[in-house]
This record gives sequence, C-alpha cells and structure tokens, in this order.
Amino acid sequence: MKTKLRTKLCLVTYLFLTTLLVQAQVTNVFDFNSANQLSAAFTQGGSSLLITQTTNTGIDGTGAVNVSGNTNEVFTTKQGYSISGEGAHYEFETYFKSEFNSGYGGIGFTSNPNATHNFYAAPSDGLGISVHGGGYIFTSGTTTNSGSWDGGDVLNSGSADDWYLAVLTIDLLANSYFDMTIKIYPANADGTLITPGTPTETKTWNVQNTAMANSEIIYSYFAFGGHRITNFDNYTINLEGGATIIEEGAPVVIGTSTHNSAANQIDMSGEVTDDRGSTVTERGFVYSTSVNPPTISDTKVVVGSGEGVFNDALGSLSANTIYYVRPFATNSIGTSYGDLSTIDTSVLSDNNIDSKAKIKVYPNPSTNFIRLSSETELKGYAIYTMLGREVLKGTTVNKNKIDIKSLSKGIYLLKLENLEVIKFIKE
Repeated sequence: MKTKLRTKLCLVTYLFLTTLLVQAQVTNVFDFNSANQLSAAFTQGGSSLLITQTTNTGIDGTGAVNVSGNTNEVFTTKQGYSISGEGAHYEFETYFKSEFNSGYGGIGFTSNPNATHNFYAAPSDGLGISVHGGGYIFTSGTTTNSGSWDGGDVLNSGSADDWYLAVLTIDLLANSYFDMTIKIYPANADGTLITPGTPTETKTWNVQNTAMANSEIIYSYFAFGGHRITNFDNYTINLEGGATIIEEGAPVVIGTSTHNSAANQIDMSGEVTDDRGSTVTERGFVYSTSVNPPTISDTKVVVGSGEGVFNDALGSLSANTIYYVRPFATNSIGTSYGDLSTIDTSVLSDNNIDSKAKIKVYPNPSTNFIRLSSETELKGYAIYTMLGREVLKGTTVNKNKIDIKSLSKGIYLLKLENLEVIKFIKE
C-alpha cells in the first residue's frame, strides 16, 4: 500500500524546487614564458645544473625548461593541491621534446614538497607516470607497473619535430584506489597535434595507495632521468571533483555546500585540515549570486578560527537564482578556498529527480566520462536531455564508468536501473 501511495504522489508532483550542485574545475598553466618561472614556482629536489629555463626554446620558441645533459632530478610545485576524497580528479598535461635514446620523463603528484629523484624519473613517494622511447612505467611509491607501447618505439619515431603531448589523468576512487590513464599524442613544433583527438598510445593502471589518499596536501611534480627529454613546456594542471589549489604557506581547507529544499537553505560544511604552521585567524564561507568564484571581498560568513570542522547555513534563498559558495581559511601567509559549489534554485518540470540520491556522479561537470559512486556494479542506464528525449542508453563498464564523449555540451539526466535519476553536466 505504501509503495502505491508513493508512486501516486510522484506522478502528481510536477513542479518542485531542485538543486543543481556543480563542482568546479580549476586550471593552472606553467608556460615557462615568464622569466624565472621555474625557480619561482617549483622546488628543485637535487642540485643538478643541467636543467634551466630558457627563453628561445619550447613550443613556438617562446620559453621552456631545457635539459642539457644526463641528469636525475625532480621539481615539485610550491603550491599544493587538496585531496578532497572519492571523486577527486587530477589531470596533468605537458609537451616534451624527445631527442635522445637513454632516459625517462615523468609527471604526477607527491606528498613531499621537497621530493628527490628515486628511479625512472619519479620520487619514492609519488603517484605518476614515467615514459621512455619504447614504453612506460606507472609508479605508486616504490611499486611500479610497466609495459611497452603498442606501436613500438613511439617516442623516437612519432613526430618529425620530436615533440609529444602527454596527458595523465588520476581519479581517486573508493577505498584509496586510484585510476591512472596516460595518453600520448605526437605533435609539431608549434604545438599542433598530428593526430588530434586520437592518441597514439593509451595505457591504464588501477592501484591502491592509502598514504596518498590520506594526505592533507599534495604537490605536482615533473622529473627527468638520464637524457631523453631536452625540452619540457606548457605544463598544465586541471583539478576537478573538489580538489583545489593551495598556495605556498596558506592553510588547507576543504568542504562542500548542499541545498536543503525543506528548509529553503544551503547547508555549508568545511574543514581546515592543516594550518601549514601559521595559525588560522579566520575561517568560514564566501558566497555570491553574481561573482564566480566568490572571494573574501564578496559576502563572507565567518565561523571561528583554527583547525577543525565548521558548519553554517545560508537561509531564505531566492527562487530561480544561482548561488556560488565555497569555504575559506586565512592565516598570516594568505587565504585558501575550498571547492566551489554552484547551487541553482530553478524550478524544473521533472518529477523524478531524487536530490538525495544515494549514488553520485563524478566528475561533474565532465567532458569524456562519468563514474557512479556505488559499491555494486550497476548495469543498465539511460541518459535524457532536460526535455525528456533519450540520447544515450547502455550498460556501465570498468567499475561503473560511462562514456559521454558523444554528447553535446549541456545538462542531462542519468536514469539508473534502480530508478534513481541524477543530473550532470557535459562540458
């Protein structure tokens, strides 16, 4: 009887106030075109004098990191990045010139801001990839997973200009597991890809790394081993799924905000996990309905000081309004911000969306694929436009992964086999 009544209520409820919660993407680019960017933005782990920043090399000859001989060296970013838990997505892109036949180049992240070279162009406490002419080596601490490229000696023959683009993605899953994927694209000297949209090599590895998953702050690294790479340029870091940039010395703050439709308010939660050696004098939340992302120059809700968990609520929400909300924390060095939550209080005429769905979609927004945060494998799904037109249908693969590359940019509804409906954005 209860089941029938619930069904009837769903059928007659056509309009309701819903929430679109979007986690932001944060991007940082090191193009090495500005003088002294290498020394200003990175910490060198060793003392090699063979790695310098030059002004007339690199993509289009506008500046790059130059490696002039055989060396083993690691550089880590002085700024850090938060580990926000399951659903965090990290993407590292870089162009490199592969001219010689004996050595490795590596990228990834580490929990050590002063990491040094261990082996294969990687630190001993990192999570990343090292590549060489004929293959690759994934690293997780001192554990490795290696193999050969399907196309043979790819990094010695794929580009007439010897330039390549490497794209490494790392996704934090449940139980401290990470999914890692490396894609290699041959490129021209001006940065254009020879096979745009189609990597010549794609390799993956799934590994558990509890220490890295529990780190309060991580740092990106790039590394060289031996002498293969001569130029390293346009190093780009993309963060999604709650991960944020933490400037050198600033505190680490994480958190999220959700819409409480019953109370017509936004429930805001945050946590200062590390003050970085300088007491947090102020913490709380910033929000705006016009500025994206908001800062402490916008509306600020102060919730105490110091490390630890803090919460508050933003009430009396206006309908058909977008709220941009994120936590903040300030110490004597500077101010850090947590993940940006975008909450849309628009009225939609869809009566099946469960805003309290037990299963979540991440990363959201996304461009290539989405995952479902379910302990069990979910098979059937269908994707609809906001007008109710079915545009994609199938079964999940590889631990609840759904390929959405074929979809146009926009907002979609994902209907699962358990009848939950979840909203996501394709970028």
